[in-house]
Amino acid sequence: MEQKTRSPATRRLPAVVAVPLGATSAFIVRDRSVLLVDTGNPGDEAAILAAMKQAGIRRDEVSLILVTHGHPESYGSADALRELTGAPVAVHEGDAGAVRLGVDGLCFPARVVPGLIRLVRERKAVSGPGGIEPDIIIEGIADLGAFGLRGRIVPTPGHTPGSVSVLLAGGTAIVGDLLSAIFPGGRPRFPFRMDDPAAAKRSLLDLLAFGPEQVYAARGGPWPGTEVLRRFGGGKTGRKARE
Repeated sequence: MEQKTRSPATRRLPAVVAVPLGATSAFIVRDRSVLLVDTGNPGDEAAILAAMKQAGIRRDEVSLILVTHGHPESYGSADALRELTGAPVAVHEGDAGAVRLGVDGLCFPARVVPGLIRLVRERKAVSGPGGIEPDIIIEGIADLGAFGLRGRIVPTPGHTPGSVSVLLAGGTAIVGDLLSAIFPGGRPRFPFRMDDPAAAKRSLLDLLAFGPEQVYAARGGPWPGTEVLRRFGGGKTGRKARE
């Protein structure tokens, strides 16, 4: 029997390239087209374009720029990269207001005496890099097929109200600031800054239910999904999100 040969785009899983940007990271996802996940601070577009060039990726291959949450280190270079690539910028509706205004919500730390939390619960506007108008507003789970990528965007609120993660075919997850590490190579943990710690824990458990095999974060990782599950999953097993 003659064996059919599938095209490279069908055979190969989406590839993830991490772009270190000082205290944070952006990610380049290459599949049938290219997704940029987060953009760093203003001026970081040069480093992201350099990483694309090194990977042999043209600017016009970028089909979408995803902002995982409404903090300046996530959307700071989004407007510049939109201009340079022609790709639309997407953000969840929960953080669209912060991105439009160019402000950074002052989130309380995850582990603070409850009385102190009450004193700072009121969120204040802090100067950001300048607002941008998103092209696409995400409201729920969003399939990336229309942008040439095998995967989906999944709301994971907690760090901010509109935080999102990306689940790619083959079991790779990119979680923005849902998880972090204190130092390079460190274990996954929740970040100090969280809008709603309880919501972040629920979001992570929901994400782990998909059974990710590799977890990338803006500050730390990648970690094997089994390591994250052992640390946070309470022994639960997940279902594989393979497409």
